[in-house]
Amino acid sequence: MNTLSVSDFYLPPASASAADLPARRSAGTHASFALPLMRPGMRLLDCGCGHGSITLGLAERVRPGGIIGIDVQGDSLAQANEKAAERGLNAAFLQANLYELSFGAAEFDGVFSHALFEHLAHPLVALRELRRVMKPGAFIALRSLDWGGFVLEPWDETVAAALETCKQMQAQKGGDIHAGRKLPAWLRAAGFHHVTPSASYEIHPSTTLIAGDLAQQLEQGGHTEAAQNMCQWATQRGALVAQSWFEAVGWKPWM
Repeated sequence: MNTLSVSDFYLPPASASAADLPARRSAGTHASFALPLMRPGMRLLDCGCGHGSITLGLAERVRPGGIIGIDVQGDSLAQANEKAAERGLNAAFLQANLYELSFGAAEFDGVFSHALFEHLAHPLVALRELRRVMKPGAFIALRSLDWGGFVLEPWDETVAAALETCKQMQAQKGGDIHAGRKLPAWLRAAGFHHVTPSASYEIHPSTTLIAGDLAQQLEQGGHTEAAQNMCQWATQRGALVAQSWFEAVGWKPWM
């Protein structure tokens, strides 16, 4: 049997500056839709935890419970474990394959994932594996980008073309540029009940940072001119980038 690995289908940040974007995220800014589901004493799993900036906030929420953050990229996990220890949080960070988790059945009270499922070629495989490790009655809360709602101001044809190239690159890696809107259907197909969708927009406070992130991915793919167009556009006064996010919450049935 061929073993699936998330790294076969995931486009990681192109450089340290690209990684700055996820490192700036927090539970309050990027997991607010899921916070009301979390209670003290719960044991949670955060999939695609990256630097752990969101994960640590969730650990605060469920104290004295705990959380395990997993990611296919192991580069930042040691630092995340150090931060958890410094803050006295019950949080551990592990490198793991989402398609074949090492956890036993029915271990977690809840599962959270942010900005991951748009990169997966096999989302239903991942969701069924997550369902296996969740307790009956546990919740799952997902948040993913949907490129169909990307907003640029001022509009620029060359930058719009660069964004189309970014979309093609993600699709070539096995991701889904419209994953956000598909989250509710995927959850239902994986056997979750009482699925509730929502949507939101994020306006990036630093246009040059998000443009630089996209430009680095373009350059990594050999699209140097498109990368330059993106960076030049971002230097305009008043330039704005907004991205659409979809959220979906579901529950594992009791029976």
